[in-house]
Amino acid sequence: MFHLPARIFHAFCSKGLSFLAAVFFLAAFLYSCLNIEEAFSSKIKFGLIFFIFATGMLVISYISYVFISKKLFLLLLILLSFSIRMIWVLKIHTPIQSDFAMIYGSAVSAAKGDFSFSKLPYFSSWVYQVGFTMYEACIIKVVGEFPFILKILNVIYSVGTTVFIYRITSKVFNEFCGRIAGTVYAFYIPSIIMSSVLTNEHLSTFLFYLGFYLLVSKGIQYKYTWLYIGILLSLGDITRPLGAFVLLAVILYVFVFSFIGSKTGEKSSIITKFIGFIVAFYVVHYLVSYSFMAAGITSYPLSNREPYWKFVLGFNHGTVGQYSNEDAKYVSQFPIGNERDEREKQLVKERITDKKKLAVLFKNKFKIMWGSNDASISWSLGTLNKPNLSNLFFMFERAYYMVMMAFAFVAAIVLCIKDENKRFTLFLLLIIGYVCVHFLIEVQTRYRSFIIPSFAIIQSYGIYLVYRFLPIGSKLNK
Repeated sequence: MFHLPARIFHAFCSKGLSFLAAVFFLAAFLYSCLNIEEAFSSKIKFGLIFFIFATGMLVISYISYVFISKKLFLLLLILLSFSIRMIWVLKIHTPIQSDFAMIYGSAVSAAKGDFSFSKLPYFSSWVYQVGFTMYEACIIKVVGEFPFILKILNVIYSVGTTVFIYRITSKVFNEFCGRIAGTVYAFYIPSIIMSSVLTNEHLSTFLFYLGFYLLVSKGIQYKYTWLYIGILLSLGDITRPLGAFVLLAVILYVFVFSFIGSKTGEKSSIITKFIGFIVAFYVVHYLVSYSFMAAGITSYPLSNREPYWKFVLGFNHGTVGQYSNEDAKYVSQFPIGNERDEREKQLVKERITDKKKLAVLFKNKFKIMWGSNDASISWSLGTLNKPNLSNLFFMFERAYYMVMMAFAFVAAIVLCIKDENKRFTLFLLLIIGYVCVHFLIEVQTRYRSFIIPSFAIIQSYGIYLVYRFLPIGSKLNK
């Protein structure tokens, strides 16, 4: 009798999350439809490419499952995803620019023992950027000033993420879905072309999804898994500050789907190991942070000393939640600390007073963040004067993304009804949480990179469901 209410509660939560995810996937697809003229010269061309990609996903997924063994598939997945990205890095020499240039230049200085970069406004405001800077400095210290080596590491991390997407999805759904998800991400254009950009997303995404793999495959209770998950998520946060959001999603997942409904004897073990996981997360973070301070690299802990800035941008009606030079110029007049915080809080309060305008802002931000062209193409190719290649990738990325959204919608709708295992709910929590966060803070389509693996995981089940309705679907294991 004790477990009946828990099962009902679990079903209510998982179905509720699935419904919210279905609404999101449908909205993202429809808003993408409104923007197809940005990438396509005609709707007929879009329809043709969309059909080719959708059919291609179905055919490749079927062939890989029916005719290729598990070991051979994993080998081919690694070779394929590595080769595509390596060829891109070898052929496309993306220059280091913008924030990436500042971080790389600072890393070169740090490798030589010069830590004066930490006094620059960029690093004194957003001290968390020191983490990735010191990672690059360590690599430069060992191999020298060769950005190409950092790009090769980007390729390796991206391939690793692809493998863990395959592993995660196989655990969450089944082997067929795992192969779909891995293959889809292996060919995902932004993941490929951003390999030539010295961004922190490759390493951080790899660390986060390795942690997620341990969580869904072993669980928080298995031996020292709680410790490894805490360390991995903390290192991911040090590389790219998503830790608070990720931590909340993991806490909700463990509490709702592990703690509630567990046997009385298991509850104390779950609580103990869960506390251990949180302690491990923060101990690693503070150890790294204060070791940097002790070494004289920075005067501040790895944190955001300007916590309201992203909200100032996020609520800017004029730029629709995107970066604003005017806002940057205004707040830079005030010293970092209480005075700047107060000015930024005042801007935020002014911008949220009109609720009708706020609703319009949220709608337009959603349209930009989840319905517009991916900026990764501009970051990778924008300065190389390759307009034909850029336009081709814009078309392919839009169609590929929309196919993913369509299959993900199918998956989420069925998950509202069907009683599957609850491990997929971690990724629905991540998706819904990430979408909600970007209603409030600055939006850039480049920021989609972290959550795309979760899209690939969920949409794989949509492709699987389509196969179940086809005559050849009898060859698939249920």
